[in-house]
Amino acid sequence: MTKTEATVQIFPEEPLETSFNIDILAFSPHPDDAEIGCGGVLLKAQAQGQKTAIIDVTEGEASTGGDVDIRRQESMEAASILKLTVRENLQLPDCGVEDTFENRKLFASVICKWRPKIVLAPYYILPLGRGLGHNDHVKTGILASHAFNYSHLRKLVEPMGYQPHQASAIFYYFLPPTVSPTFIVDVTEYFDQWIQAVLVHRSQFGDPDRHAGIREFFEAMARQWGRHIRTKYAHAFYSVSPLKVNSLIELVKDFTPII
Repeated sequence: MTKTEATVQIFPEEPLETSFNIDILAFSPHPDDAEIGCGGVLLKAQAQGQKTAIIDVTEGEASTGGDVDIRRQESMEAASILKLTVRENLQLPDCGVEDTFENRKLFASVICKWRPKIVLAPYYILPLGRGLGHNDHVKTGILASHAFNYSHLRKLVEPMGYQPHQASAIFYYFLPPTVSPTFIVDVTEYFDQWIQAVLVHRSQFGDPDRHAGIREFFEAMARQWGRHIRTKYAHAFYSVSPLKVNSLIELVKDFTPII
C-alpha cells in the first residue's frame, strides 16, 4: 500500500469516486492552519464558482486540546462552512513532518490527483519555534514547493498511478513581519464566515482561560493586511515568481486614494 492510499478523505463524508480539477488547493500543516491563513480567500473563490480543497498534512494529534476524532469533526464542520469541494488528511505525524523524498512524492501525488490551478502553502523561510516557525509549517511549505515541481515529472508520478500535472502557480500564506506580500486579497465580504470557520476548531480556540482574545487576534491580523489595500479585512500572499500583469489600470481600478 502506498502512502497516498492511506490518506483519509474527511469531507464530503462520502468519498468522491474520481479526481477532477480543483481550482485552488491549500496544504494545511494541521487542521485549522489553512482556515487561519487563507480561509477567506477559499470562501471568496468558492463564491466565484471555483472548486477549492484543503489537504491537511497531520491530524493535529500532538496538540494540547482535543484528540484525532474531535479534530476530524471540527475539520468537517469547517469544510462545510468554507464550502470546500474536498478535504483530505495525509496523516503524517504531528510535529514530525520531514522533508524526505517519499513525502515530496506524496505531496506531488496529491497535486496530480486533484490537478489544481493554484497551490497555497505556508511560507517556509522562518525562525524556527512556536507559531509561524513550527516545524510542520516550515516543512509543509518546503514539501509543497518541491511537489509543485515534482508533479510535472512523468517518470516520477506515473509509477504512482498518476498523470503528470503542472499547476499554474504556488503562493504562500503565513507571512512573517519581515516579508512584504506580493499581493493582498480583500476578504471583507467573507469575514464572518471566515472567522466562524476558524473558531469552529473549538478544541484549539474555545478555552477562554487559554485563548482569551483569540477572535480579536485573528481579526487584527486580517485588519493589518486590509489596511495596506484600504479595505477592512484581507489575506496576504507571497510569490517567488513574478506575476504577469496585462494592464496597470486593472491593478488600481478598486484603489481608493486618501485625500
